[in-house]
Amino acid sequence: MELENYVFLNATQQKEILNYRNDPRINANFYTRHTIGFKEHCAFVESLRGNLCKEYFVLRFHQRFLGSINFTKSKERAEFGFFGNPDISGMGRTLEQVSLFYAFYVLRVQELCLEVFSHNKQVINLHKKFGFQIVGEKSVKDAKVLLMSCSAGGG
Repeated sequence: MELENYVFLNATQQKEILNYRNDPRINANFYTRHTIGFKEHCAFVESLRGNLCKEYFVLRFHQRFLGSINFTKSKERAEFGFFGNPDISGMGRTLEQVSLFYAFYVLRVQELCLEVFSHNKQVINLHKKFGFQIVGEKSVKDAKVLLMSCSAGGG
């Protein structure tokens, strides 16, 4: 498996990520739901260069896109998110394991946090299986969002 940083990907690889990100099966679970154009995507990737707090990766196996993982680090804590290739079932477990390993053993944070729409029961249950607990909730665009957290050694 390869974990590649977004900022080092070529234009073809960037377009591949963008196509998955804009897929309606993926897009439905993001706060930003408009179709993102390539120019907007490239501007976002450029904003990551030199940003020591944000890291975005693509996970591949034999050159096949498995998913995308991102982290925003703040001291002893990181927020993360991911999306898997919608054409490969069961990628959530792999992305979750890679995310936990990276957060706790590479970033060395003590707490990993995430936000998920309350209607996304499958993803909520996945996070719970890996030790995440619901620690709060908020409203985003009239939708209930759960705040979840996992501590180092607790998942």
